[in-house]
Amino acid sequence: MINYAAILTILVITTFSGSAGALALKKGMNDLPQLSLKLVLMNGWIYLGSFLYILSAVTNIFLLKFLDYSIAFPMTSLTYVWTVIISYFIFNEKLTVRKVLAVILIIIGVFVISQ
Repeated sequence: MINYAAILTILVITTFSGSAGALALKKGMNDLPQLSLKLVLMNGWIYLGSFLYILSAVTNIFLLKFLDYSIAFPMTSLTYVWTVIISYFIFNEKLTVRKVLAVILIIIGVFVISQ
């Protein structure tokens, strides 16, 4: 028997950690005065982003255990929804009508494919 609450929780962790990981890497790279391996290795944001990326990959593997690939992979597009939301609050990026429309379409698509 499939525990839908567990699958939804894993999906949220997978997509949110993937999005937050990418944004932490972006923050880390933005903070570097110049690109050098030494500065990258000394940046905490890079470690946080890497950890969140790994967490996303591991939870995605668990997700693939319970869902067909043709369903699980499109559902990971929710990462883009988190990215728009986090970018708005963390980086003060504009939330345009196109972005909101795209987020709504992604959510509708995930809902449709999950049926």
